[in-house]
Amino acid sequence: DAKLCVLKFPLAEKGKAFNYSYQENYKDIKFLTSVYFLQRFPVIERIVQFNIPSWLELDLREFNFAGYTIQKTSAKEGDITKVVFTISNTQAYKREPHSPNHALSYPHIICVAKAFTEAGKRTVLFENVKDLYGWYSSVCSQIGNNPEAVKAKVTELISGKKTDIEKIESIFYWVQDNIRYIAFENGIMGFKPDAAQNVLKNKYGDCKGKANLLKTMLTVAGYDARLTWIGTSDLPYDYSLPSLSVDNHMICTVILNGKKYFLDGTEEYIALSDYAQRIQGKQVLIEDGKNHILDRIPEFTAERNKEIVTNKVAVTDNQLNGSSVTEYNGESKISVQSAFAAIKNDKKAESLADFARNGNSNIEVSNITNSDFNDRQKPLQLKYNFKANNQVTRTGNELYVVLDWEKEFAGLEMKPDRKNDYEFDQKYYLSTQTELTIPDGYKVDYLPSAFKKTTPGWSFEGSYTNKGKTVVYSKTIVINKPILKKADFESWNSFITDINKFYNDQVVLTK
Repeated sequence: DAKLCVLKFPLAEKGKAFNYSYQENYKDIKFLTSVYFLQRFPVIERIVQFNIPSWLELDLREFNFAGYTIQKTSAKEGDITKVVFTISNTQAYKREPHSPNHALSYPHIICVAKAFTEAGKRTVLFENVKDLYGWYSSVCSQIGNNPEAVKAKVTELISGKKTDIEKIESIFYWVQDNIRYIAFENGIMGFKPDAAQNVLKNKYGDCKGKANLLKTMLTVAGYDARLTWIGTSDLPYDYSLPSLSVDNHMICTVILNGKKYFLDGTEEYIALSDYAQRIQGKQVLIEDGKNHILDRIPEFTAERNKEIVTNKVAVTDNQLNGSSVTEYNGESKISVQSAFAAIKNDKKAESLADFARNGNSNIEVSNITNSDFNDRQKPLQLKYNFKANNQVTRTGNELYVVLDWEKEFAGLEMKPDRKNDYEFDQKYYLSTQTELTIPDGYKVDYLPSAFKKTTPGWSFEGSYTNKGKTVVYSKTIVINKPILKKADFESWNSFITDINKFYNDQVVLTK
C-alpha cells in the first residue's frame, strides 16, 4: 500500500559521476520530522543543508552523532540562516538480524518547528509538549465516536462481573482476543484514531483504533479511560522533544482509585498490570481535557520473564529417560501463547512436541500435558516425558553423561564484522535444574567444576552437586539489558567462550 518514486541509475565505472535531484513540498512543516545521514551504500561525503528564513524558528535536535565525523557550520546570508552538516567517509548501512531500530544508534536530526512570525504576529507551532498535545487533541476531537453503538457489547462483557478489576479485564481481554491488529497509515489517519463503532464493526484496527475502542467501551462501562500516546523502545526520545517523531504507538489508560492501568490492545495474552518489554519504562502522554498528564510505564527486571525448567532423568540402555516440567512467565509465556494460538488446531499437538524438542532430533517427546494456554494470570506450565539419545557414552567401566543439551546462547557469538548493536527478543531469566539418578552399581568419578560469571548486563551460574544417589545440575542465566552494544561485543564473546567451556564438560560415572 506504499506509493514510491523510484530512480534507477547505473554505477558502471568507478569514479563515474551520476547526478539526480528531487523536490518535496510540505504544506505543513510539522510533518518535516527526521533526516538520517547513513545510506544503503558507502558515502565519501554527504551534505545536509538547512536554509532557515528569519520568520521561522526551527530547532535542529542532534541524535547519535558520537563516533561519526560530522561537521556543523552556521552562517547568515541576508534573511536566511544556513546550517550545514557534513558527514565524511561513512560505510553503507548493513541489514543484520536482531538490529535495533535506526533511531537508537544511527546519526540523525529531528526538526522541531517551534513558531513562525507573519505580519508581526508570532504563531506557536511545537514549542513544548503542551503544543504537541494540543494538536493531538484537536485531531482526536474529530473522531466521531458513537458510544451507543458499543453499549450492547459492553453490557454483555461486564454482566456477572462483581469487581471493577473484573469488568475492566473482561473488556480489555475481549478487545485483545477479538479485534485483529492491522497497522495502517493513510494521511491524517496516521494520527487520528478510527471511530470506535467502525473498529467494533470491522473487527480490526491499528493501535489507535484499538485504544480508542477500549476508551469508549470502558467509558460506557463507567470508568475514567483516556487515550495515551507513547514511543516504544524503538525510539530514544521522550516528551521533552515536541515532535511527531517522539511517539509511534497509542494505548489506553484507566484511572481507578488513583491508580493508573495502562492497556495496550495490540498485545495478545498480556494481563492487566503487566506490560510488554517494548513499552516498559517509556514515558506516556495521557489526555486530560485541555491539559495533559505525563507519566511513565513501570519497568520490570528480567525476573518477570522467568523460565523455570525441572528435569528428572535416569540412564536406561545408553539413553537418558526422564520427565520435564517447564514454567513460563512474562514475555516467555506470552510468546509461547501467541505462537500456539497461530497454529491450526489439527497441527497443535505435533507443533507442541516440536517445540518441546526445540529442534533437537536426539530428543523424543511423549505424554505432553499443559496448563490453560488462555490464562493470562497464572504461569504457563508444560509437562512431558522424553528420551534423550546420544547424551550417554559408555567406555569400559565408565559412563560419560551430558546433562545439558539446550546450551542456551552457546552459539551466539558476535561476529567481528557485525556493524549493528544486537537486540535480544526480551530480557531473560532462565533457570534449569536437572536431577540424574545414578545407576545401580555406579558412583560419581568426576563432576565439572562450578562456574559463575556476573556483569551488569548478563550473568551465568552453573554447578553440579553429588547428593548421594543423585547428581543435581543447576544453571541460571540472566540477561538484564535488551540491547547488546557494539562496545560490549568483546566482553560478550569472552562470556560465551567461558560458558561453552562449562557446557562442554561432562559427568563421569564409574562402576
